[in-house]
Formats: sequence, structure tokens, C-alpha cells
Amino acid sequence: MNGSPRLLQHLPFSKLQRNPGVSSSPALLTKKLESHTSLTNSPCRCPRIMVVDDNPFNTMAFETILGSLNIKCDFVYSGSTCIKNLLNRQSKVCGVHCKQYAVVFMDQEKPEMSGSEIVRKIRRLQKENLLPASIKVIGCTAHKSKEEVEKFMEAGIKQCIHKPISAIVIKDILKEIALDA
Repeated sequence: MNGSPRLLQHLPFSKLQRNPGVSSSPALLTKKLESHTSLTNSPCRCPRIMVVDDNPFNTMAFETILGSLNIKCDFVYSGSTCIKNLLNRQSKVCGVHCKQYAVVFMDQEKPEMSGSEIVRKIRRLQKENLLPASIKVIGCTAHKSKEEVEKFMEAGIKQCIHKPISAIVIKDILKEIALDA
């Protein structure tokens, strides 16, 4: 990927309909996700996706999109809670050993610390083998500037999306992650 993050933007619905490689059907996507153990078909029933965002509008949008796919999600509003949840998931027991979050959608602008700072902490914990390297962190920013995306890239994010979030983009990300697992 030449060291630069993938930047996904909203595609107009008319273009999506003309692209046979992209499915907008929630039932079809859910079926594809369930055929892989990475997000929905696990003995562990704890949510595998975490959204780190302090804006209620954004969390409601994520909840609506993921809910339409029958995917449960945890929402946290601060960096310290994000790190705490990631570390707690390593030892939590829910009938079987709990699986770590597969995906973290990370907002850049946070009151306590920026998304980039949180990602740096996650990457440091991964290097120390306190968190698995398999956790995918997707940056989310309302700013369209190259500088905002570069902040995420410097922190170790390879994929970034612009707000307002799009159901199409979220579905494409989840399809890609489920198939990579």
C-alpha cells in the first residue's frame, strides 16, 4: 500500500448499484460474515467491534449500521476506557475464553487524548505482547485534510474513513476484515 493509509470515501448509491462487486444487501453481508469466525460466528458472544467516539450522532450512526447487520458493538467515549476494555478482554471469561475485539473504529478528535495518541498506546501494547497484533484499528475523521490522515498514519493506522460515516463503506470494511481472518 506504499506506506500510505487507505482512505475510503462515500460512494453515491447510483455508483454502488452499477458495481457488481459490491453488495449492499445486509442479509448477504451478514451471511458472509457468519461464514467466518472473525466477527459473528464465535462461541464468545461478546461484541467484537468497539467504536471510540464521543459524539452521540456518530455512535448512533454506527449502532444503526452495525445493528442492521446483526453485529453487536461496544461504545466507549475516551481513550483510557478504550485501552482498559482492550486489556480486560484478554482475560475476560464468558463461558469460553473471550475473543479480542477484531475491529476498533477510532475517532481522531477526543477531549482526553486524540485518536492518534490512543492508537500509539495500542501499538505499544501490541509490541509488548499485551494485546494481539490482529486488532484492526480504523481511523475516523471529520476533517478532509491530508494532515489529519497523516496523523493517523504516523500513529500506525493503515485505513481511515471520513465522517459522516457511510453504511456502504462500513460494510465494505467488514467484508474485507471477515475475509482476511
